[in-house]
Amino acid sequence: MPSPELVFRFDTAASPLGRAELARLIRDEFDIDVTPLDRTGHDPSIVGFGWWAGNELVANVSLHRRTLWLTGKPVEAFGLQSVAVRPPWRGRGLFRDLMARALAHADARVGLVTLTTETPALYTPFGFRAVAESSFAGPLAPDGTGPNHRRLSLDLDADLALLRDLFARRAPVSHLCAAIDHPALFVLKAITSPEVSLLHLPDLDAIVAVEVGEPGELTLLDVVAPEIPPFAAIAAALASPAGRGRVFVTPDRLTWSPTETEDQDSGLMVRGRFAAEGLAIALSPMQV
Repeated sequence: MPSPELVFRFDTAASPLGRAELARLIRDEFDIDVTPLDRTGHDPSIVGFGWWAGNELVANVSLHRRTLWLTGKPVEAFGLQSVAVRPPWRGRGLFRDLMARALAHADARVGLVTLTTETPALYTPFGFRAVAESSFAGPLAPDGTGPNHRRLSLDLDADLALLRDLFARRAPVSHLCAAIDHPALFVLKAITSPEVSLLHLPDLDAIVAVEVGEPGELTLLDVVAPEIPPFAAIAAALASPAGRGRVFVTPDRLTWSPTETEDQDSGLMVRGRFAAEGLAIALSPMQV
C-alpha cells in the first residue's frame, strides 16, 4: 500500500508544478528532456495520475487521447505513457495502484488502450498483449514531377504553425492501421532524434518525416497531409536518387506496392479490441 506520507494527485499534467515535476521525473528515469514542449505545445488531452512526497512527484502514470484508424474505421483510444517510479519509492505498490486508477479511467471511456514499451512483462498482468509491427520495402521510382521541398526548423514559430495547421487537417496515413494524435510526441521525437528530418512538400501540401537509411533507400517514417500523396510523388518532391523505399507506416494509402515485409520489435502493446491484430501493419515511430 502507498505510504501515509504520500499524497495522490490527479493533476500531474494540468498545473505548471505538475508539468515541471513530470518533466524532471522523465529526465531522471528515462534521460529524455520534454521541456521543449513548454514552447512547442503540450498535449491538452493528457491526464496524469501521481503520488507526491511534498512537492516532489515520485510515481506517475499518464494517459493521452488517440484516434486510431483500424480496418477502415476510426476508433477512440487512450495511450499509456510516462510510467515511472523513483527508485527510493519502488516496491511499495505505487505502480500497481496508479495503473489500476489509470485503466479504470480509460475503461470507463474507451475500449482500447495502447502503449509502447521495452519491458512488456510489466504490463501483461494488466491485460496488455504484444502486437507485431512491420516495416515495408520495395522498388521506388519517382513519378517525374519536379523537386520542391524545404527542411523545417522547429525553432521557427512559422514552421511550428505550419506543422500545427497540417496536423489539424491531416488524414490518416493508412485506413488499415494508423494513429491521429496531438503533434506533441511527433515534435518531441523530431527534436530528440537528429537522424530524423521534417520536410515540407508545398506542392503536395504535406510534411514528411524521413531518416537516413541504407544506401540507395528512402526511409519514410510518417506523412502529415490532408490527402496522402503517392510514395513516388514524395520521392520526386525530395529529388531522391533512391531506387528503393522503406516505410514504417502501414502503406495501403501510398499507391505503392512493397515487395518485402520485415518484422519490427517495436514494443507495441494493446489492451482491448484491436481490429488490425494479426495483419501486416505499422504505426508511425514518430513518438517518444
